[in-house]
Amino acid sequence: MAAHEVSRRVFVRMAALSGGGLVVAACTGSSSEGGTTTTAADGVTTTAAPGTAAPAGEDVVLDIMSPVAEYEGPYREIWNLFESKHEGIKVNLFSINEDTAAAHEAKVAGGYLPAIEHSQELQIAAGADNFETFVDLSTIDFEWWDRWTWDVKNTWSGLFGESGPRTLTPFQGFVFTWQWNQELMDQAGLDPQNDVKTWDDMKAWLDEGTAWAAGEDGKTFWNLAWHNWVFGVQLPEIIPMAFEDGTRDRTAACWLGDAKFNDADSPYRHFYEFFVEANEKGWMPEGLTTRQWEGDMEASYIAGDSALLLHGPWVWDKALAAGADFAVNGNQQGMPVTPPAEGNPWLQAAAPPAVDSGYFIRTGNPDTPHWAQTQVAFNWMFSPEAIPLRASAEGRAVTYQLDDLPDIAGPQFQQVLSEVGTDGGKWADTSFSEDLTGEVLAAPFREKGSIGVFDWEANGNNTVMADLLAGSITVQDALDIAQKNWEASYTV
Repeated sequence: MAAHEVSRRVFVRMAALSGGGLVVAACTGSSSEGGTTTTAADGVTTTAAPGTAAPAGEDVVLDIMSPVAEYEGPYREIWNLFESKHEGIKVNLFSINEDTAAAHEAKVAGGYLPAIEHSQELQIAAGADNFETFVDLSTIDFEWWDRWTWDVKNTWSGLFGESGPRTLTPFQGFVFTWQWNQELMDQAGLDPQNDVKTWDDMKAWLDEGTAWAAGEDGKTFWNLAWHNWVFGVQLPEIIPMAFEDGTRDRTAACWLGDAKFNDADSPYRHFYEFFVEANEKGWMPEGLTTRQWEGDMEASYIAGDSALLLHGPWVWDKALAAGADFAVNGNQQGMPVTPPAEGNPWLQAAAPPAVDSGYFIRTGNPDTPHWAQTQVAFNWMFSPEAIPLRASAEGRAVTYQLDDLPDIAGPQFQQVLSEVGTDGGKWADTSFSEDLTGEVLAAPFREKGSIGVFDWEANGNNTVMADLLAGSITVQDALDIAQKNWEASYTV
């Protein structure tokens, strides 16, 4: 009972956390699995293995992970600036993808110790069962704590009852929006930015777009594919927000034990019902759970064969980087993802402030010869000099106080996010909802090794969704599974 009371108190405090406001704050790059690249006079390029130590008297080389492979190019330029200002320190920037995360962790288990890593592609979070893997950032020589617009130094500690924080990010949580190829939307004769104002309007739009694509050889209207994290973390929290009973306080109540996932009025019922309807009406391609997120969905959109996606900021940039005509010509547009049902306010979901993910320093680094240089690099990457560069590289708003606002060219930010809640904007009456989710609030009470509510880490949610869409189980059955998983995973 005591833990339950603590979590409830934390929820009230954290609900106000994101009210500190955003400092409004894109690019793509190549992917590599580490290694310092050098080019000799004869033009031959060689790559040294990650972690290769510099001989005595030479530069200290720090292995630092890019947040995602798509942004390695601009991050390389950012670290070039760092190197120009910090004589004697060089940065070996490397990237991993989700499918190479296991290989990276295997190298770490074998003794490889990068200086600074990022949790995103590793799909890890600093929690009660693994926090000792991460250096306690309150113990390092760090000078920028007072720059955040929320209590970044103490929030993780307040949740988990341990000293911290253990991870750090300056960004607003990821935002998923509708995005589309305006050329194809024009061909379909659809104008969603003006015509879609309600949940029913959105469903009519999907009906009309699907009917149009059926008459176009090789074209898909809404293209969707499987991603365990998207369907396990993002969409279950996003879809309910269209409804009066789907706000974050109600979803959090399920995680904290004040309500059940399988109640008759469960907010998560909207999530499952939406995808059942989408499947029955043919809004999304058949075989959702066997389709590849990048190979089937993103590639089709970039090639100009799909009109519409429900996605984060990345594919806006990928289409530009790939030179897709519609993207290069400024024909990517979008809108907030959950137009309201039954006259509710329009809420644009954003992932909550990242209290347990972002950049981290793995335990063991304080004992390395380059510890002093690692702290210098960590400080600089969170400095008022570096944050605008990082915000521009990723096209994202920051929860960080800056003297001068950065120019953010990210197309998702320009087309959608900058218009949300802005006087005179396309969605001036829409507001961000970015309080901590129930999953974050309940994280201190999760049993080590448990599957969690939606069993997304092990891709167990794939089977549930496949069975649901096939009619093998009902929406109620899916909710019963979620409740059973919660009871087996949490001690709230």
